[in-house]
Amino acid sequence: MIGKIFPKSSGSFKKRIRYIFGCTKHDHEISQILTIDSNCIATDPLPALLAGSECDIMEMIKEFDQVEILRRMSMDSDKPIKPVFHAMMSLRPGESLTPAQWRTAVRKYITDLGFTENSKYIAVMHRDKDHEHVHIVANRIALDEDFRMVKDSDERAASMDSVSEIEDRFGLKKAPRPSATWGIALTHAEVKASNRDGELPHKHRLIAKIAGAIEHTKALHGDMFDFVGSLRKQKVYIHLTLSEQGQPKGISYEYDGKHISGRQLKRSRLTWQKLITQEGISYDPETLSELQTEIERRDQDEHRQSKRLQYFYLRYQAGARRIPIKVKSANWRLDRDTRLILEALETLLGIDLTFKGIGKPSKYNIEFTPGQPLVLPARKQQEYEFDPQPA
Repeated sequence: MIGKIFPKSSGSFKKRIRYIFGCTKHDHEISQILTIDSNCIATDPLPALLAGSECDIMEMIKEFDQVEILRRMSMDSDKPIKPVFHAMMSLRPGESLTPAQWRTAVRKYITDLGFTENSKYIAVMHRDKDHEHVHIVANRIALDEDFRMVKDSDERAASMDSVSEIEDRFGLKKAPRPSATWGIALTHAEVKASNRDGELPHKHRLIAKIAGAIEHTKALHGDMFDFVGSLRKQKVYIHLTLSEQGQPKGISYEYDGKHISGRQLKRSRLTWQKLITQEGISYDPETLSELQTEIERRDQDEHRQSKRLQYFYLRYQAGARRIPIKVKSANWRLDRDTRLILEALETLLGIDLTFKGIGKPSKYNIEFTPGQPLVLPARKQQEYEFDPQPA
């Protein structure tokens, strides 16, 4: 089962309710629609619609819209709100639930998302496709004394958890989490444009290129520079949005003249933070200036790439003593430079050291740049110069 939450909207519920009941020009036939559940006072509009009348559906729309009118009358607030909630739960082809099972699933789903018995909702099933799916339209304004709004800060996580529990309850095949796939949702307009032009939608083509660049970068154990270079080979370019501290907080992707933010494209994998924390593409804040230069490149000649400093944190140990080192290098060779650093430190300190691998940044870092002096922490008050060269 897949749970999808559509963008919320303000104003009347007319457009959403008429859509789910087949009143607008779309692929659903009214005869293939079934009302699953509702807590509205208004009569089920399907019988009247089948007879050619929209009188009952207009009464239902009026009932939904009346809640916001009552809220405005009782509250002195001009704060804009979006009370129109629309979600869809869709089964895989070949799977099905009885109307009673769907009713149980719908009630669990909206409850898990924070709706209560005071929240107006209607659930309608469409059966004209090869997969059963139910549309849920609900009012985020509770019909109580406070006219409380249903919070939506964690609704996507709540939606995935609820769908997973529904799958378990009815023995449905588990759908993969969005963070484990490269699938994306497409709008009806994008699908129509794809059919008209005879090619994959722009989002599908873009995400395929980005996914390939991520997998290539991960295979190399690469960093953000490698990722940018891999994207550039496919004529995909990135743009960064910086925080007040001057560090990246957002990313957008440019392809074929169109820009899409990582959050809009696939928020579970392609935002700046997800690239670093989830996809494992390393980024050092001290390389931002060089990274921005690399991002601005549009040529495909990788031999023209300028040398850049990379930063590595190493840790050496002698008994209880630990010596962290921050290494800056344009051409890092772990086997050679690590040995040379080790030898220099042993000579400097007069002790035998053991290399413990990658460490974490420390205020006691010894700064080392090949060809430049070895700078000890202030507490040592001394410098030791050595110039590592290939043995």
